Amino acid sequence: MTAVWTILPWLLVGGQLAPSAQLAFVSLRDGDAEIYLVNADGSGLKRLTRSPGDDLEPVWAPDGKELVFTSGRAGNQDLYLMKADGSGLRALTRNPAMDCYPCWSPDGQFLAFASDRDGNSEVYRCRRDGSEPLNLSRNPSWDSLPEWSPHGDRIAFLSDRDLNQEVYVCAADGGNAVNVTRHEALECDPRFSPNGQDLIFRTHRDGNIGLYLCHLTTGQMVNLSQNSVWNEEGDWSPDGSRVVYAASPAGHREIMVCDVATRRSVNLSNHPASDWAPQWSPDGKLIAFLSDRDGDPQVYVMNADGSNPHAVSGGIALDAHPAWRP
Repeated sequence: MTAVWTILPWLLVGGQLAPSAQLAFVSLRDGDAEIYLVNADGSGLKRLTRSPGDDLEPVWAPDGKELVFTSGRAGNQDLYLMKADGSGLRALTRNPAMDCYPCWSPDGQFLAFASDRDGNSEVYRCRRDGSEPLNLSRNPSWDSLPEWSPHGDRIAFLSDRDLNQEVYVCAADGGNAVNVTRHEALECDPRFSPNGQDLIFRTHRDGNIGLYLCHLTTGQMVNLSQNSVWNEEGDWSPDGSRVVYAASPAGHREIMVCDVATRRSVNLSNHPASDWAPQWSPDGKLIAFLSDRDGDPQVYVMNADGSNPHAVSGGIALDAHPAWRP
């Protein structure tokens, strides 16, 4: 395809064209799930993976030079690593069980992931080359979806060891696992704040699916979404002052941004189609999200104030998992 270069206001720095931010994402446009790379202005679309198995969940290394992802190309779901241009592909796990939901340690030296290699889902850690796998959760219950803290000293994960799904936080070596949500309702999707002091998560405790904040030092809980509708996974702004999330105030999903200090939310997308899965850019100036406003879900990017929304993933296709390159 021919790249079309569009000079947008947020790409101009001192009158000169600044290097474009980039996103990895998953698309079904070629018949199965493959990983693509695109500039934030929609130019430079490139297919990174080529496999008959589904390639999913791309996660950038902290230095932006490599991507870890899950793939079924070997007949079961394993973790793979590749360079930012798709070269240097190698398997990190080779196990007949399912390995999924990878996340990086902040220093890029380790990965945490979920695996059912022990007969139940557990949280594991390995080195960036896949060596030295270590079971961190060590519990006969279901443990999954790890999230590394910004300082690298803790890992949040989900567990049903208390007979309902709760958010736990443990040390990076798996020790001192603590239930931080402590409620009989179902909890999910934990995300550490940039300073590591707070955690946002979703909860059923008020009858709907709300977005809450937990102060990890005090245990205080704060209802951020403050509504009675469906709210989806949140993402922190890089400075920790705001949380962007999707909610359904009018029967379809909109992109909302909440000021953490005031708990006031504003609708950024204001569109009759569904918009969801928002992700802040590393510099906090842009937000990527998924939208079906042109038919099938595509990756969109808009300014952090909701202005200038535009499709970037190119063509009508089923796209998912947008991930900003650091």
